Amino acid sequence: GLSNAQKIHELEEIVVTATRSPRSPEKVVADVDIVKEEDIKNSSATNIDDILRRLGGVDIRRYSDMGFGPPISVYIRGIGGSKRVMLMMDGVPLNSPITGFLNFNQFQLSSIERVEVVKGPFSSLYGSNAMGGVINIISKKRKKEGINIIPVFKLGNYDFRKGGIGVLGRKGKFSYSLSGNYRTIDNHYRRDKEIEYIYDPAIGGFDKRYKDVSEYSEYNDTRFFARFDYDFSKVTGITFTGNYMKAYTEMGPTVFLPVERKKDQDKISYFLNLSGHTILFNNLNLEARIFTNFDKSKAKWEHIIDNPAPFGPPFLFVYGKRKYWGRDTGIQIKASMPVMSFNYLTIGIDSNFIKAYWKNTKEDGTLIGEVMDKSMNTYAIYFQNEMELFSRFLVTLGARYDINSETENSFSPKFGILYKLNNDISFRASVGRAFRAPNLQELYSPTWMMIPGIPFKSNPDLDPETIWSYELGTSIRFADRFNFNLIGFYSKAKDLISAPIRGGIQRFENLNEVKTNGFEVVIEGKIFPWLSGYINYTYTHSVEEKEGRLDDMPLHQANGGIRFTYELGPKNHFTASFDIRYYGSRFFKDRKTQKKINLDSFTVSDFNMRFDLFDRLGIQMAITNITDEDYEIHGSVLGPERCWWAKVEYKF
Repeated sequence: GLSNAQKIHELEEIVVTATRSPRSPEKVVADVDIVKEEDIKNSSATNIDDILRRLGGVDIRRYSDMGFGPPISVYIRGIGGSKRVMLMMDGVPLNSPITGFLNFNQFQLSSIERVEVVKGPFSSLYGSNAMGGVINIISKKRKKEGINIIPVFKLGNYDFRKGGIGVLGRKGKFSYSLSGNYRTIDNHYRRDKEIEYIYDPAIGGFDKRYKDVSEYSEYNDTRFFARFDYDFSKVTGITFTGNYMKAYTEMGPTVFLPVERKKDQDKISYFLNLSGHTILFNNLNLEARIFTNFDKSKAKWEHIIDNPAPFGPPFLFVYGKRKYWGRDTGIQIKASMPVMSFNYLTIGIDSNFIKAYWKNTKEDGTLIGEVMDKSMNTYAIYFQNEMELFSRFLVTLGARYDINSETENSFSPKFGILYKLNNDISFRASVGRAFRAPNLQELYSPTWMMIPGIPFKSNPDLDPETIWSYELGTSIRFADRFNFNLIGFYSKAKDLISAPIRGGIQRFENLNEVKTNGFEVVIEGKIFPWLSGYINYTYTHSVEEKEGRLDDMPLHQANGGIRFTYELGPKNHFTASFDIRYYGSRFFKDRKTQKKINLDSFTVSDFNMRFDLFDRLGIQMAITNITDEDYEIHGSVLGPERCWWAKVEYKF
């Protein structure tokens, strides 16, 4: 099953995201979930977010099952959206430098060793975007001598195909991990229909209609990943990592043009990272990193423009191009060391230099509106001290100060305490402040159209979003096989950036004040030596100060699953898993009318099985949404239909 870092009693296991330093899970105050390589290998996932949504307290909504369109939303214990959770790989922040969006498509599952998910605000260590938590994807590093070459082929319905190859090797002090693949699918929604809600004033309600989305829905991507490590000694080394993705998404037909045209998007994203680490004077740990993160989108789009004529409608629609890109170049320097026998101190500085560009044109190249060409510089200093008292108490105190060239500066303190009653029972509590600075799109982007017929405008006067969060929980290990976790949470967020429609125009504004409370329960472990399982439940109650209960947020979510393993011989084994997800009823507000639409609860189940033969051949098959549930992720957005895929890989 999925493993929670607070409860794993393996001496060799470490976590790095909760403290920015390698630490034993038993000495971390924060609540951290770990998804291991074995979990990824034996899952029905297409992208890594398919696995993360099974974790307690984590809610991930993907509006296209594979392609790019409306951004992916990630909520951790009710806090999040498309920009309020930080996404990293090997410690490199990878939220889009221009929009703040999260791109899970860029990661190849075969390149991932584990994923650490830190729940709760963590701006005290990571600054902006870490309001809901941090997702850190850790790439593979070869530890033993030799080389493996692993080709893979995968196919499924909707004409899904994937072909790729991975290479893992080590020779002496030098190790490397390389992978590349190509994926294509005829329908990236993995469904043929979508819902339209049409408001009918005569009945004061909505007509629910279905429309076909199978046309203009192709997707393909090409992805490459590389990691090189050179270990000068056991304590000194350098690492280079790089990742590249090029993707093409068809985004359906235009809406208002007299002749229907196709909308599509070409997307390129990559990051490069060079880091080094060493230990001086036996206990001073030094780390430094320089990186760049780049995100570019070029789309054929339906634009909205002002009508220059003194008569007729106020807006006209034209076909053209939308191009934007953002680059984040950063430097990180960190030092950590024990101070006396009971303190561990971490101090660091982060600098980010962000550049963004946005241009809308007609099909003939004529400029629409203004070109955005803006920069944002941020500088931060942080510290965290972990103090261990009487071998039972661990007290963590940290703070960070961020300076931003385009908006207000932010101070983010955090305090936490862990009490170990014995080796099997512990209690923890924490309180902290976090923030999210407005990004360059929200501040300066030219007018464009997201909702058909509604101009969307930026706002250069936005303030940072802020949140105070409080958590209290316990972890219990019993029968030496099961782990139990219960945690309650409360948060109060202010100045949340929203995009309401006023007078027929959509515009970014600091509006929402949201209070969230709830609790999360997790139990997992080995039922028998050959059978493991997990189950979690999350209750989340979010309320806007003026509007009441927050829309699009279910009160109840639950996940469960079992994994069966059978040894067929010394080098052969069979693994099968079954996972189920329950998502409670909720409502959403139609953006144009602000009227509520109720959405039903749904339950989705997935099955996966895998044969590993001769320590070389892997054969795998998966079925998702086994019962072919017809469910709504969000208003007008349906989840994927029943899908299947099969995969073969061979290790040379």
